[in-house]
Amino acid sequence: MFNRRIAKDLRCSPSAVKYTSDRHNATNSHQNRKGRGRKNKLSDSEVRHLKLLCLKDRRKTSQELRDEINTQTTNGATVSSRTVCRKLGEERLVGRIAAKKPLLKEKNRVKRLKFEKEHKKWTKEDWYKVLRTDESKFEQFGNKRRVYVRRRDGERYKNECLLSTVKHGGGSIMVWGAISASGTVVLLGLDLFSKRTMTLNILLTIARTTCDRRKSAGTLKMMDWPPQSPHLNPIEKIWSELENTLDRSIVHSKESLWQKAWDNISVEVLRKYIDTMPERCTAVIAAKGGHTRY
Repeated sequence: MFNRRIAKDLRCSPSAVKYTSDRHNATNSHQNRKGRGRKNKLSDSEVRHLKLLCLKDRRKTSQELRDEINTQTTNGATVSSRTVCRKLGEERLVGRIAAKKPLLKEKNRVKRLKFEKEHKKWTKEDWYKVLRTDESKFEQFGNKRRVYVRRRDGERYKNECLLSTVKHGGGSIMVWGAISASGTVVLLGLDLFSKRTMTLNILLTIARTTCDRRKSAGTLKMMDWPPQSPHLNPIEKIWSELENTLDRSIVHSKESLWQKAWDNISVEVLRKYIDTMPERCTAVIAAKGGHTRY
């Protein structure tokens, strides 16, 4: 009768009240006893070993780790790949797509670190004075990113729901461009691969003559740019902007692949990336010349 009254007040079953009372009388505590519930298949030492296996080779799949850990368990139990993923997740080791970065040799890392330390006190206004150049290739059907469409069931293969592809990108063009904080400066198309070397030689000759003349006049200073450092050149982001804004559905010539989008790049977009240069320098210094998120 007493248990039923308590169960009614606590809104639980009388058996739960009796079980709790008996446990308190037996152990003098309301805490759950150790060892209750389902036992873990992997001991703490085996979880640590699993973590070390993962850190030793970051590219191993959960199935490969499962097979390896199952041959080394001491209690004879086998674990699933899902258990492996869960245990590694508890150790904050989660599967992710590997970030793509240029291969960085030690000598290049040293050069990057030296460059950043020399320019760590530069302000945004200092970086506004830098003219940046680069070359890139654009393809008419070269979009490698995922494209999302809205469609009904059964419309997967309708033309308006497809991403058209052709061999070799359907026509491409190499472009050479320059940007500054004041806007886009120039964009030249290196139309044919056979003409690329000749065009580059012409550019180098003209650029060298102009640079030498301005250096002599004291109006131009050349920067010793570290190799394998695309993160230091915001024009890399501008190429991405071009790829995002190109309307390939109305392209009729190679020139229209890039010229229209290039002319529409605003000063605000350029400065948005140039303004991050101080943060980029700080990040590279913190990484001791290594890769960063930029």
